[in-house]
Amino acid sequence: MYRLGDALGVLTAVLFCFAIANFPVKWINRRWVAKLPKGNAFRGGYQSVMKFLVKNHRFFGLGAVALMAAHVVVQLLFKWASVTGIVTAALGILTLALGFLLFKSRKRTPAMLWAHRGAVMALVLAFLTHVLTRI
Repeated sequence: MYRLGDALGVLTAVLFCFAIANFPVKWINRRWVAKLPKGNAFRGGYQSVMKFLVKNHRFFGLGAVALMAAHVVVQLLFKWASVTGIVTAALGILTLALGFLLFKSRKRTPAMLWAHRGAVMALVLAFLTHVLTRI
């Protein structure tokens, strides 16, 4: 069963990567890709991938948090509880909550967006700490 916990952790990381890709993909598009000619094949392909990632950003994040919850349950039942894992899970839930507030808010402020992005940065650092130390 511990292999199931590892697999859920890896799948969680993959979905978080897809969700987190939203920001750098848009930034690269604004910075370089949008400046290419409209008929450019690379530009068309890149923007198709970007539209898919942006359109499904919230579903990737929601799926990652759902898999993370399953990962935590399996780890608690069959292996051990990791302090860094619990911190990472808490930051994942915070990130999801802030993203949900942004999605439902009628009046989005820059502070709300930066709070969400800050939570993502903290989540990435906590995740790296969790994976590298496993304590």
